[in-house]
Amino acid sequence: MSDRSGRAPTIALADGGLVGFGDDDRAVSNVVGYVLVFSLVTVTIGTVFTVGLAGVEDRQEAARVANVERAFEVFDDNVRDIQRYGDPSRSTEVRLNGGRLAVADAATISVENESGGSITGPITTRPVEYTNGDTTIAYEAGALFRTDSGGTAMLSAPRFVADGETVLPVVRLFSVSGATTAAGDDTVQIEARTPNDGNIGRFEDSDDPHKIRIESSRAPAWGRYFERTVGFEAVTANETVASATLTETPVYVRRIAIDITLRA
Repeated sequence: MSDRSGRAPTIALADGGLVGFGDDDRAVSNVVGYVLVFSLVTVTIGTVFTVGLAGVEDRQEAARVANVERAFEVFDDNVRDIQRYGDPSRSTEVRLNGGRLAVADAATISVENESGGSITGPITTRPVEYTNGDTTIAYEAGALFRTDSGGTAMLSAPRFVADGETVLPVVRLFSVSGATTAAGDDTVQIEARTPNDGNIGRFEDSDDPHKIRIESSRAPAWGRYFERTVGFEAVTANETVASATLTETPVYVRRIAIDITLRA
């Protein structure tokens, strides 16, 4: 209400002063406070949700890769069973989880004498690789590897033995027919079987000093394996080739041929 002069009514204060209703800004202060509190709560919830979601996704991704790694360990055991028990075939299931599984480009292994002659000739083996983002799990020539952001570690060593003599069982993976790549989210079987002639391996031997030479994208990891393993000396390694002198003679090399097919 206003008086006949059109002015806002006034009230008397305890100290005798006067104030008009139009000068009361408490409602504006409440609105500003509400907006600030609401904004703070919204930002806090958004930050917690974003950071927490990223952490959950990271853990899920790590769990998926760990499952693939365990599947490759089973594949390694299955290949060894074919060697030991003469099983005609073994299958290993791998859930892809958005990754790619492939029978990859060949690596080459040679066992040579000091003058460059070879007792085996180059042995070519096609690694089985699973790739998802920056991570690759691979089985190559009897060893299991993991690569993360360019760095490669050997998870499981080959069954090389140097004790009074050197025995080198080299797993030669190859693919004659059938699928060699698979991608998506489905489960894929890696089928490993012996060749049709039943000759999964043969021995070759020599009494001369020899060295082993491996051409592979995982050569640095092979080099580190040679450096820490008894029976290998004079190790050299770069990004593509690793070599070492074999200190124990005679040297026996066994080629173990395994035919690989991927089945959805």
